[in-house]
Amino acid sequence: MNKLVEATLNIVRNMGESLFVDLSKPYAYTLVAKFGNQKFLMRIASDAENISTSAVRDLKILSAYTDAISICIVSSVRGQILQRGTVYLRDNVKFISLSTFADALRGKGPVFKFNRGMFTAVIDGENLRRKREERGMSLGVLADRLGVTRETVYRYERGEIETPLRVAQKLIEMFGEDVVRKFDINEKPAINQDEIRNREIVRNTYRLLESHPDAIRASDRTLLVSRNKDRREYEKTVELANALNVEVENL
Repeated sequence: MNKLVEATLNIVRNMGESLFVDLSKPYAYTLVAKFGNQKFLMRIASDAENISTSAVRDLKILSAYTDAISICIVSSVRGQILQRGTVYLRDNVKFISLSTFADALRGKGPVFKFNRGMFTAVIDGENLRRKREERGMSLGVLADRLGVTRETVYRYERGEIETPLRVAQKLIEMFGEDVVRKFDINEKPAINQDEIRNREIVRNTYRLLESHPDAIRASDRTLLVSRNKDRREYEKTVELANALNVEVENL
């Protein structure tokens, strides 16, 4: 067991409940855990690049048809440390550090986003404008204090562009954390119709490539479909189904 997995399991034991764990090989998920009323389908890896696109797709499909939220716990993205309070988004799935996840469970959600080697933040433009005006501060004065143009501040307030880390930190110091939008880790990753269509085997049945079940069927009720004759794989599929509160169809 590597250190990140062990540390994650410690967080689960201390703050929640473990419903399913499989460390035998890198499936799309590593564990299912429950914290309060929320279930998380969690994949743990040292670096985000160690999680394949097909695994991310499995996570999204499973999350879409069960009551579990998909999230990936990683230490780095392409070798660059993922800082505390930061989210890396890939195909709408959130990749965060374990410390960020623990903070979010305590109510302190991440506010920064990592993308292409840059850290940015999404500004709550309406809140920023209100606070600026309450202080009688013009766009130009705020721009000077931030070291940006008046047009840039105007675009922040209209929600047209994100701010670099340096500017976001200055805004937080000046106006408080609520001028920056937090990422909600309790939100399921959005999945588009093309992603669903590319995995559809027959109507309402979708192929899983890096999971214990072979597919998931979503009609009147959700079923994990298993064609695997290996006893252990089938037993783990049943265990996963129980953790996700769905049933198994053995073909």
